[in-house]
Amino acid sequence: MEIRRLPENLINQIAAGEVVERPSSALKELIENSIDANATQIDIILDNGGKNLISVSDNGIGIEKSLIPLAIERHATSKLPNNDLNKIDYLGFRGEALPSIAAVSELNIQTKFTNSNQAWSLDVLAGSFNEVYPSSLQTGTRISVKKLFYATPARLKFLKSSQVEKSYCHQIILKQALANPCIGFKFQSDGREILNIRPEIQNDNSYINRVRNIMGSGFSDEAIKIENFKMIQENQWAKIYGFIGLPTLNKSNYNQQHLFINGRFIQDKNLSGAIRAAYRDTLPKGKFPVFCLFINVPPDFIDVNVHPGKTEVRFQDNALIRSLIVGSISRELNVSYSQTTTHLSREALKRFDNVTELSSNIQNKSNQSFFEHGDISPSVKPVRQEKNHNDVTKLFDQEEFPLGVALAQFNKNYIISRNSNGIVIIDQHAAHERLVLERMKLARENKSVEKQILLLPEVVNLEPIPLAMITENIDLLVDIGFVIEPFGDGMIIVREVPALIGEADIKQIIIDLGDDISLAGLPSSYNAKIDLILGNIACHRSVRSGRSLNETEMNELLREMERTPNSGQCNHGRPTSISLSLKDIEKLFNRA
Repeated sequence: MEIRRLPENLINQIAAGEVVERPSSALKELIENSIDANATQIDIILDNGGKNLISVSDNGIGIEKSLIPLAIERHATSKLPNNDLNKIDYLGFRGEALPSIAAVSELNIQTKFTNSNQAWSLDVLAGSFNEVYPSSLQTGTRISVKKLFYATPARLKFLKSSQVEKSYCHQIILKQALANPCIGFKFQSDGREILNIRPEIQNDNSYINRVRNIMGSGFSDEAIKIENFKMIQENQWAKIYGFIGLPTLNKSNYNQQHLFINGRFIQDKNLSGAIRAAYRDTLPKGKFPVFCLFINVPPDFIDVNVHPGKTEVRFQDNALIRSLIVGSISRELNVSYSQTTTHLSREALKRFDNVTELSSNIQNKSNQSFFEHGDISPSVKPVRQEKNHNDVTKLFDQEEFPLGVALAQFNKNYIISRNSNGIVIIDQHAAHERLVLERMKLARENKSVEKQILLLPEVVNLEPIPLAMITENIDLLVDIGFVIEPFGDGMIIVREVPALIGEADIKQIIIDLGDDISLAGLPSSYNAKIDLILGNIACHRSVRSGRSLNETEMNELLREMERTPNSGQCNHGRPTSISLSLKDIEKLFNRA
């Protein structure tokens, strides 16, 4: 076969396929150009999800007339003044965006350079253009992209519906707005205004206001604020700041995860994995944390030239950044202790029948009330009826407890307590499950796992697959206090167990552990494997549902929850408590 050079237009179309995947890809590049041009206002117009039109206007510095044709020439850029790829101070730097977009569309550039009295325009048709001509634009630059991918029909066929493509564009705009709080964004689609985000006043709180405006006050008011530094080298620091959601504020997808490195939106599996690792066993299976995090590092510490869409990065020291992320998030989550989100309270309120419905349907068996099958009588007497009422009240008045003071046990599974804001309902089994897990984790981390030799070793029969899973992980189990050996066909023998297990059913723990590992498998990380096994064991060791607790036991459980990291969630990520404020309660009785 003869080797030949490809035509220039085909080269451009191939290159465009790497940079411009869909309308949102083109929009991202155009917005980044506006940001690099020091714009403080960016207006976006879409038609048919960006397939027919993408228009981006800004009030930036513009382009000089003589340089306009150069702007659509491949690998021509103003953003590498020193030709140094090790120190990139702009979002763009390759000089590929405009040429790539122009190669597969009808593109028009209108621009007015800051020091010029005249605006100029250039039309580009599938990479070909004529002369620059005068324009009536008053300020900045406006780039219009029409008939995207008309020159590459195959790519056009793979696009989603207009509504889906519009939603992708919408997400890009929101992410750029989060990263640039001092820039205003206006978004119009098919003649209808979708967004109008005003620029924030430049100060230390500008990003906080922008997060509140975009992600909602419900997130920003309840999320945990993060700010931390780590020295990279002398006089150079890596900084992380932003917000992370409480573990109980989780989603079933990645849509509410926003990570920015030096102002650049990043989708990096390694960094996302580090953030998820920081949450460890506080999230339900299949759920993802919500966060908006910003990381700033010196430009020469990072390589952004590793992905065509510039959505992945590499650091000189990946371990240092991972340590910064995991350490910062873990520390703040531990500080939060038993805190949960108020959306749980709102969900709880929905499940209560209001007074009118309860009255009108009290005889209607088909409309079950919340209390229909419950044990309405408290399992212990209310605090106010106890002889030590004065002591408890005095203690409560002297020191504020977030989880309050126990009033009663409901249905032999839920503790009802009172704090200064209202009442708190605690799931005693879920809460104690977490407390046991954290004790076991702490003992292991401090290398102080106490073992208990069984007087009569426990012989356990297992099915072939669970047996294989247990025997393959004998070393892991030794690390947390189990001494297990193979014992004939289909059996193992347990000789020592962690002392923290106490009088739990050893045989059942091993059987359930084998079944769970067989079904779900073990994660790749060693620590994650340990956490999963410890969580399974803690579930068996915890206070079971249906066990009556006296007042002292309930209050001891609440106090330990307040001292224990991650006690707002059980080992499976479910909430351990729900708070109902006085205002919430008054709503139930139409008093609010």
